[in-house]
Amino acid sequence: MFLLPKGNPLYENVAAAKVKLPEILDKLKNGGFTGYLNFLFPSANVTLFFEGGKLISTMCEQGSKNTSGFEALTELCSQIVAGDGSLSVYRLSRDLVMGLHALLHGEVLYKAQELKLINVKGLLEKMKARKLNGCLRIYTEDRSALIFYKEGSPLGFFHDGASEIETSATESQKIAGLPGAKVDILSTKSADELMHMDLLEMVNIDKIWETTRARHEAQVQQQYKEAQERDKRHQDAKLLELEDDLKEVAAAYLGKMGRALIEKELADCGGRIALLDHDRITKFLAGVERSSKLLTSISKLKEMTELLQKEIGRLSM
Repeated sequence: MFLLPKGNPLYENVAAAKVKLPEILDKLKNGGFTGYLNFLFPSANVTLFFEGGKLISTMCEQGSKNTSGFEALTELCSQIVAGDGSLSVYRLSRDLVMGLHALLHGEVLYKAQELKLINVKGLLEKMKARKLNGCLRIYTEDRSALIFYKEGSPLGFFHDGASEIETSATESQKIAGLPGAKVDILSTKSADELMHMDLLEMVNIDKIWETTRARHEAQVQQQYKEAQERDKRHQDAKLLELEDDLKEVAAAYLGKMGRALIEKELADCGGRIALLDHDRITKFLAGVERSSKLLTSISKLKEMTELLQKEIGRLSM
């Protein structure tokens, strides 16, 4: 992910889950906003560039995968409705927006050229002669600096560790002098040409947003349904196991009649699901005790009832 100059912050670190994307994009469009929106999520970084209220560029970075345009907007909607991440909005000049557009989407004129092998002065003269609009990136493995150009003349300088565009080239020159320094040069259209592009006119952001929300809601409902079904299967298995344990206890005190007695009293209380309800447990145990009085002694009956209660109590542990 490239570090971008912050410019004039309008919002910083707003919870993305609170953002209704069509509304904020419409607000920026009507306000003639120039700058960029940066959405930062755990698994993605999405940047939207505006010029004069027009959405001229989008970029979604996910690991080594980059997407733009419709794909980036669709992924942005998915990330927002997932409920995590943050949004920051920064106002910049139209010329700097043009330079950032070049950094992310521009035509690559030079790529990973080692500075020590090229004539930098001659290169800068060519850029001026060609009236280049775009960005020059100087970097090593650990450092990087950006120089933004308009018609071949530098607009400003930015380096990692800075939060604003600078007017001094000192830090950029230091990085250029480091061992192994390389340079990329990217060009883009002029700000006037970019003004003719507007992704908000090309895609139906309202439809993308509503479709994404509906799909996410359906997924949540499906996950909830599946979780309920898993819980029910687990509960049914535990109740079946408990019923078998209760039958074993009763059989130990009452013989074969014990198992049949447990089954009958549970059926009278609504089935093994009754073992989840306090009142029906009381009714069940009373029925077992009443039906067992003629089958065993009072002391054995008391002992059996206590064991039955302990077994039922283990269900909630």
